[in-house]
Amino acid sequence: MTFDESRNAAGDFRTARIFRLGADLAVLIWDIPPSPSAAARYVLSMDQPPVPLVSMTLPLANGRQRMFWAMRPGERAEPVGIRAEDGRTMDTVVMQPAHTYAPLDVETLFADLAPEARIKFVNNLLTVWRSAFRIARDHLFSMVVEDALFVLVPEPRTAGILCQVAQGRHLVETTINPDLGDITATYAVGAASVARLSASLLLGRQAKQGLQSCHFIAEAPLPPAPFLIVLLSKNGVAVRQLSDARPRHPSLQSWWGKNRDAADLREMIVRRLAALPDGGAATAVDLQVRAPLAARRIEKSTMHPSGEVDLALALQDGLLAGGWFHAPSSALAGIDYVKEDGTAVPLDGNSYEFPAWAQGKDEKSKTDVTGFVAWVPLTESPGPLLQPRFQMRLASGTVRPLVPKPQPFEPAAQRNHVLRAVPPQHAVDAAFRTILAPALQDVERRLGKTVEVTSTKDYSLQKSVPLVSIVVPLYRVLDFLRFQLSGMATDPWLTQNAEIIYVLDSPEIQDETEHLLGGLHLLHGLPMKLVVMNRNGGYARACNAGARFARGAILVMLNSDVVPCGPGWLQLLSKPLLENRTLGAIGPKLIFEDGSLQHAGLYFARDQRGIWLNHHFHKGMPGDYGPAQHARPVPGVTGACLVARRDTYEQVGGFTEDYVIGDYEDSDLCLKIRGLGLQIAYEPAACLYHFERRSIRRSQDYMRGVASQYNSWLHTQRWDEAITELMESQFGRDPGQPAAAGGKIRERNAA
Repeated sequence: MTFDESRNAAGDFRTARIFRLGADLAVLIWDIPPSPSAAARYVLSMDQPPVPLVSMTLPLANGRQRMFWAMRPGERAEPVGIRAEDGRTMDTVVMQPAHTYAPLDVETLFADLAPEARIKFVNNLLTVWRSAFRIARDHLFSMVVEDALFVLVPEPRTAGILCQVAQGRHLVETTINPDLGDITATYAVGAASVARLSASLLLGRQAKQGLQSCHFIAEAPLPPAPFLIVLLSKNGVAVRQLSDARPRHPSLQSWWGKNRDAADLREMIVRRLAALPDGGAATAVDLQVRAPLAARRIEKSTMHPSGEVDLALALQDGLLAGGWFHAPSSALAGIDYVKEDGTAVPLDGNSYEFPAWAQGKDEKSKTDVTGFVAWVPLTESPGPLLQPRFQMRLASGTVRPLVPKPQPFEPAAQRNHVLRAVPPQHAVDAAFRTILAPALQDVERRLGKTVEVTSTKDYSLQKSVPLVSIVVPLYRVLDFLRFQLSGMATDPWLTQNAEIIYVLDSPEIQDETEHLLGGLHLLHGLPMKLVVMNRNGGYARACNAGARFARGAILVMLNSDVVPCGPGWLQLLSKPLLENRTLGAIGPKLIFEDGSLQHAGLYFARDQRGIWLNHHFHKGMPGDYGPAQHARPVPGVTGACLVARRDTYEQVGGFTEDYVIGDYEDSDLCLKIRGLGLQIAYEPAACLYHFERRSIRRSQDYMRGVASQYNSWLHTQRWDEAITELMESQFGRDPGQPAAAGGKIRERNAA
């Protein structure tokens, strides 16, 4: 039966009618009679109501309303009553199995519906009904949806696939009316399926001929062409026909190379690639390196504003931007970061400015400008974006683009750039607190996730558990290994009680290291383990990795450039830890190769900026300098040779890993141990040579000035109150003088 057969002269349904909506899905349609109560509610009365049962009410063109109930009927006939709120039965119909009914005639249905009701009907088909009944692949339902779309839009505009971005993901191009507003959902409707597309839309900022460009990446299998693409919004629906599913470009690389100016679209692709597994981020980086945007700066002028953004790191939590500007007049209003959707974010909300210079037209010429660095927090990471875009905003309202050269994406290289963002003389709290610190913390977090142990190799490790584990990080420095091992091999107590764990975080010299250790093991017979990491992640990560393999109750952190002066040092440092549970860590006397003092314990002193710096007691004085011969409590000891119980080390979480490269981790560890209520001691009877900072000098990542200033700043932020109390209450004296006798760690003269 058709709609026309069930109408009276007024165009209403005389009785409720049922039509087929899918293979086993039916819809009951009934026109609500005129009622004094416009808000009257109507429900179905059935012996066993089906689940699910979905209803909706749509307005008719004549001002009345029409009810729809969608359900899966049973296999037997069943009477169905439509009841009002007061219990009256308004109509009755017998529900048969779905296959007995005629398909829904959408064209006739739409003839009575108000225009907004037609859009709501399509919306409900695609969203509520499709989801509730899970009929996305029902061919009859797909035909009903297709009919509804073609009745709604008889001649839909076209859409085309530009290229395949990745397996099962396609870049689609079309146009829409700007009045449509924000798109809430996207669907692909074919002859046998209705699929919701997981799509990221990018709308053009400028409309052409009343239309706005629209691109999206369809992240679901597309039906065979031809098919319809449906864009839903709160303001309406857009229907587009895709007649040919073949991409216009043979590959993403081909499209990318031919669309160097499509900056917004390229950024959207980068973001989506970054979310893909199996090399998506690497593909995005490769595309940008092979075919970058043209870098753009505004040359310096004596009359007009000029500037450049030469630092633009897109990180997980935000964007770090830096560069320079020159504003000889009041014409400059600011510099903005331009997001993927064209939104401009001013940089001056969180920026730091400093005197700088810029390269002139002549390579040898330099001109004075204002340098800046800024941090822009982002709610969503832009992914591996190598060329974030900026604009110089003039007071007149004009904007001029600024595009940096491709930036690094690898965390260690990014860290290098962050450390160069501000000259050392301008690396102050205002630069660190809300700008450089968030960037460095972001980079260090990502760097830590890339560092892992790739292999280990044992050199005659004994099955019995040793008393002491000595952890020695190696980074490109093997110069002192033969001397260090020789010094250990001639120490009877050490050879009987210790194992040595070397941690190599420069895997490029793995073969050389294994060969050298193998020869030295044959020579000395010391039990050793080599732990190889996939990359350099800094001193703290290397030490923590080695500590995870340690078996001894005592843990020794020893630099590769520290060499024993003679036997007995390890026993002297281990015994107090075994006998005194109030002692948390202990360190020896360290001397330079000329015999002068390098370390006799650490203390803290503020610089002129109020930053706590680490200092070594009596550094540079003769090795036999009297005040350095006293065993005593000290604020801290150096990580060049730090001895602690393994359970204490593990309880405080080992070395903190967010300091840059290798600085202040040792005092940080000592302060964490002090937080447990334990003491730190210095033992001068144990003496070793320290060829200071040989390994760190070989690290190309270590920018000595800014890195050290950042580490001291971070250390102060973290421990300011604790250090202040420590230095005032326990060491409230001339830090160059030894502590008074009578403390928990008894002061004595070194033998």
